[in-house]
Amino acid sequence: MPLGAVVEAVVGTRDLDASVAFHTRAFGLEVLGRDAGGALLGGPGGDTGLLRLAAVPGAPGAPEPSSPRLWDVGPRLLGIYSRDLERTAAAIDAAGGRSLPRVTYPYGAATLSEFVALDADGVWWTIPRAATGHRPSPALESDPERLHGELHTAVIVPDDHDAAVAFFAGAGGLEILFEGEMSGAPFDRMTGMPAGASLRLTFLVSPGHAPARLEIMSFAGVDAADRTGGPLGLRRLVFASDSPDETRNALLKAGAAPLGANALRGPAGIEIELRG
Repeated sequence: MPLGAVVEAVVGTRDLDASVAFHTRAFGLEVLGRDAGGALLGGPGGDTGLLRLAAVPGAPGAPEPSSPRLWDVGPRLLGIYSRDLERTAAAIDAAGGRSLPRVTYPYGAATLSEFVALDADGVWWTIPRAATGHRPSPALESDPERLHGELHTAVIVPDDHDAAVAFFAGAGGLEILFEGEMSGAPFDRMTGMPAGASLRLTFLVSPGHAPARLEIMSFAGVDAADRTGGPLGLRRLVFASDSPDETRNALLKAGAAPLGANALRGPAGIEIELRG
């Protein structure tokens, strides 16, 4: 019954050609399939942690939407491992994105080096450095010279953190791997949040810890806007499920809204699709 790994993260884009170019240049993702309606991107060695770019009809020529802030409520970030943060930041900026400063901070009993960046589709990216003991990454494990993995994580920013955790960990059956609150100069620099603000993070995994995983992030001390509507940016997560019907019923009982036979709307406005 429990939710499995995120098979695909679906991003709505106003310019499919430009979005494909960005993700292949910035992260070295490979185009696995493409048609007029979208493209599927991923890395070698795995069948989860994929990125689906979906062309949004009527988006080209529409008014340019304002960029969301990292702490605005909604489906907000995607994550990918990098073996060299400076090379990745340079690639993102050259491809038309905007990277923020690289920082190192305590993470449990160890430290983590990471930065975030904004792409042209309004998706924020979190890029941690791949180090000893990182979560499984078939793309990196299949090629020791590869700079990036597949999608490492998908992040939602809900208006009720505890309710979102109860939804995905309780009804959805995901395991809580890490919980913590983070504040101070490194996080201010990394996220751009104002001094005195803080963020809360819950990291959820499926059995086997296959990519992509789910993170729930919320902020205190910020002026957050609700960005759950609109067709562009991160819109849907496709989860593996051994029993889609049973999982769907559990999520509906936990407050999800039905969208279709195997699709629902969950916390932070994220669309959830279950794939057996």
